[in-house]
Amino acid sequence: MHTRTYGWVQNPSDFSKLKLVVQIFDNTSIHYQNLKSNLVKNYIPFTDIKKNLLSKLNAGIEEFTYSELVGSSKDINGKSVGSTKTDGSKVKRADAVADGLIQVTIQPQSITTKGKYWTDNWTSDGYLRWALSLNFLKHDRNTDTCTITELGNQFSKVVDGSTTEKDILQDALLAYPPATQVLSILDNSVAPITKFFIGNRLGFSGEKGFTSYDESLMLDWFRTGDKNELDKIKSNIEGTSDKYARMICTWLEKVGFIDRHSNNILTVNSGERAGFQTYSITGRGKHALKQAHGSSKNSRIEKYLTWEFLAVEGRNKNYIRSRRAYILKFLQETKSYIKLLEKLKQLGFSDAPQVIENDIAGLNTFGIRIEKIGNTVTLKDRIFDFSIPQLNLTQELKDAALEEKKLKYQQLTKLPIKYIELLEIAYDGRRNRDFEILVADIFKNLYKFHSILLGGGRKPDGLIFTDKFGVIIDTKAYGEGYGKLITQEDEMVRYIEDNQQRDKNRNSITWWEKFNDAIPANSYYFMWVSSNFTGNFQEQLNSTSNRTGVKGAALNVEQLLLGAANAQQGILDISTFPSYMNNKEIIW
Repeated sequence: MHTRTYGWVQNPSDFSKLKLVVQIFDNTSIHYQNLKSNLVKNYIPFTDIKKNLLSKLNAGIEEFTYSELVGSSKDINGKSVGSTKTDGSKVKRADAVADGLIQVTIQPQSITTKGKYWTDNWTSDGYLRWALSLNFLKHDRNTDTCTITELGNQFSKVVDGSTTEKDILQDALLAYPPATQVLSILDNSVAPITKFFIGNRLGFSGEKGFTSYDESLMLDWFRTGDKNELDKIKSNIEGTSDKYARMICTWLEKVGFIDRHSNNILTVNSGERAGFQTYSITGRGKHALKQAHGSSKNSRIEKYLTWEFLAVEGRNKNYIRSRRAYILKFLQETKSYIKLLEKLKQLGFSDAPQVIENDIAGLNTFGIRIEKIGNTVTLKDRIFDFSIPQLNLTQELKDAALEEKKLKYQQLTKLPIKYIELLEIAYDGRRNRDFEILVADIFKNLYKFHSILLGGGRKPDGLIFTDKFGVIIDTKAYGEGYGKLITQEDEMVRYIEDNQQRDKNRNSITWWEKFNDAIPANSYYFMWVSSNFTGNFQEQLNSTSNRTGVKGAALNVEQLLLGAANAQQGILDISTFPSYMNNKEIIW
């Protein structure tokens, strides 16, 4: 079985290019003929691949494998990007040539400047996912092949730019659950909102692949950011759910369901600058959403999804997909929460009720409306029939200890599940940016500190403070825990000395100016936040303090969550925070 991930799209936004991808599967289309007579012959240099594709095209075949569509990423000599050439240099992405049908279908923007008539396999995969997500194409898990759907045929044959084409696109988006979720979020908002506001309410929050950054934190960062980083903050720093939100908004804007707004923000270092775009629903969008939800079961638009939509990353994704898929199947048969749990257990899903409730909450923010009142659960949407692959669920469940740990801390702390995700993020060095931003978020929104996100060169990751004291924060996502590192100690010492001396000649970035002016000079501290602390880390705390005359602490991710819960419950008064700065790891 070939398990692919689709249902969520980050990059493609051009409906005309999407239509060309769909027309690869329509042998009556002009584009199909162009593939056969021109594109494959002229732009795919590999003889064997070219021969195979032309053989299918000449026979009028309308079914292609994933690899025939998306291709790979290799140079003219067949060497993969990243591998070593005979001259010792590395193969670059720019060296990659075409070897897939979508690659030669999507012409890049650089076609006029660089004369490159094909796109890369990553963009090709994005367009294929998009076509699959909107029900224009369907994927066979057993053969790893794609074919066109009835809706795809209509889209392929409709006149470009016509009212009918727009109607098809509107209907496809209204059947796509994440799109109706975005419309619902906008419909319930009294003012235009950013992708961050939407992303926090979209998808399966609390799991890998659905990270969203706090809107107010990002706005604060933009207002106080350095001149050189403002463009990066605005365009390149976003969680995965924020990316999905941005892209879905782009599609919805193109069909007239939402409006996009530009706005200026007064920044500390650069004056007035164009800020994050915001979105609002149009009258047409409100009307369409009302029609999609319908006043009766028979009038509602059927929501389209497949098993693949229901989780995107992680070692447990197939298990989670199946559990959520069966929840949707069973909710079409019963409204009893008790019966739902029983049916899931009969299939081997022995997860705690809290996990199932998390799934129901996630399915709602995915875009399927489910109402739970007591032990009554009502599925309020009609859903296209979809298949669930037969898997050995016991074998599919991996990282059971991590899932149990997440459940334990969710029950223990009662914190929103997006913060429970830190238990996984903290151990993944590839997600250090996510860790850094969510740590700043938790200090701001749960501990209720003034929390400033910094990051970048020559400054700490963040600051937390009141008008009585301030703390310099350094965050580290480490898989094996954070041990003593002299380079990290030296870095923290520089930050502390920067703050003590406050000399623009020493450091022109002047990040210390973000602290409250009322803080006494002797009321600053330092703190490392990481997954856990190992080896001789205590020596690093002592040495940093001895070198600077400033006290500090270390906080592991579990204690970070417990402290947040204590602050929420009024057990921890953040005014007492300095009493924990004893050059030790904090245990509340």
